[in-house]
Amino acid sequence: MARQYRDRRALVTGASRRLGRAIALRLAEAGADVVLHFRSDEAGARDTAEEIREVHGRQAVVLQADLADPDAARNLVVEAEAALGPLDLLVNNAAIFVRTPLDTMTPEDFDGHMEANARSVYVLSLEAGRRMKARGHGCIVNLADVAGIRPWPAYVPYSASKGAVWNLTLGFARALAPEVRVNGIAPGPMLPPAGESPEQGEKAVANTLLGRWGEPRDIAEAVLFLATTGYVTGVVLPVDGGRSIA
Repeated sequence: MARQYRDRRALVTGASRRLGRAIALRLAEAGADVVLHFRSDEAGARDTAEEIREVHGRQAVVLQADLADPDAARNLVVEAEAALGPLDLLVNNAAIFVRTPLDTMTPEDFDGHMEANARSVYVLSLEAGRRMKARGHGCIVNLADVAGIRPWPAYVPYSASKGAVWNLTLGFARALAPEVRVNGIAPGPMLPPAGESPEQGEKAVANTLLGRWGEPRDIAEAVLFLATTGYVTGVVLPVDGGRSIA
């Protein structure tokens, strides 16, 4: 298989499972060395790292951080570059996704989602982006969500945080140009959230034009595309089976 991202260095947040794991493995398959961030699932991150080393023969470093803490988010970039060297790619994947119905929604729900999902992207992009810009090259890919522009009523704080990620993608694309490209991906239904009922899953799929679940590999391929296509910046790419226009 072509190694179209050989010897590049990537930091993937939330890389222990689900989409983050798929992204990290695809980057390694393409030839990259990867820093795998986790918040609580150390075993999953180490399993992903082991697969990267044994199957793809690339370096993999595991680092822990609570990205809701801005100092921890900033230090994650510092530690990643100390471990592997200057980063070519930052993938802001980590996020929380908590159902917040109107009758139980609180100010703390808003703060928690904004800190973990939006401020973390801001801090990581600022720290990594400044370093990349000073070196003259780099790429950032953010995991946004169509909920950022079409909010879900039972997930208002989450939707607001992803709206901020959408805006941060465009803002940093302008601020870091021309040396650094910044793009985003808006996934559709890929994996059922924890605790979701079969009926909720069926409704999510029914709201796509393709009428089926996507696969984490679809998102991983989109990340690799945005990392390797040099004339794309300031774009949030829907990979959602047509849900955003259904």
